[in-house]
Amino acid sequence: MIGAIVFELRALNSSSLLLNHGQQLHGLCFKILEDFSPALSTHIHNHMSIKPFTLAELESPQQIPSRNNRLYITKGTVLHWRVTALQDDVLQAFLSLQPGHIFALGNLHLQIERVLINPEICAYTGLVDPTDMLADFFSCTLPLDLNIDFHSVTTFRSGTQDYPWPLPEFVFGSLADKWTAMSMPGNISAKQVRDTAASILPLQWQGKSCRITLSSNRSATGFVGQFTYSLAHLSSTDQQLIALLAAYAEFSGVGRWTAHGLGQVRIKRNS
Repeated sequence: MIGAIVFELRALNSSSLLLNHGQQLHGLCFKILEDFSPALSTHIHNHMSIKPFTLAELESPQQIPSRNNRLYITKGTVLHWRVTALQDDVLQAFLSLQPGHIFALGNLHLQIERVLINPEICAYTGLVDPTDMLADFFSCTLPLDLNIDFHSVTTFRSGTQDYPWPLPEFVFGSLADKWTAMSMPGNISAKQVRDTAASILPLQWQGKSCRITLSSNRSATGFVGQFTYSLAHLSSTDQQLIALLAAYAEFSGVGRWTAHGLGQVRIKRNS
């Protein structure tokens, strides 16, 4: 089972965070894993280059003031924190957290008010059986256009350089790599996916490039925006494969540093 969870949090005190605080949240995730299972935390930290979780930076329904590259959060502010788990044991670690649990994020203390996993209550949440996910996408009619919202800064690596552009081979190749690394069902070849993605045509886009700094030694050039791809030139089987990977993207993220807040995507579906 994999899943996407939103923790609704309330600030117990007033404090500030770095504007880009994914590195701190990354450390918090490992604290959660360590408390749940030290062996699990150690294995993920030491042996998994692609981490089996992703996270979004904190968001709030209300405007949070910022200056000098910091967010200033006042006591009582409600915040939302979305995390995803790409393996069942990681999912159980996140689900073990209950309302009333208190996080420390630097000097900021946050208490869980609600744990949201029902997509009818909170968008982009839910629990999914990967086998059911695979079966569903190879038995349904799919649209010929795919609209992806790169919700947080996304970047890829080409050799030793950042590649701040959603080239289809990079987007879907990255997803195939993540699918394989998490031992998801089905025999998906990353090379085949990259070859298939070379036939995907960008139809329209709106976005921009940007620079993100997570720490003194961790920064990247990336992009945000909405990009529409045409799958019309693909076979029906390849259309299903690409659509499956796109659905997985909402859990796995796309590109680099998805466990630090980068690469969060939303698939825009026609109503």
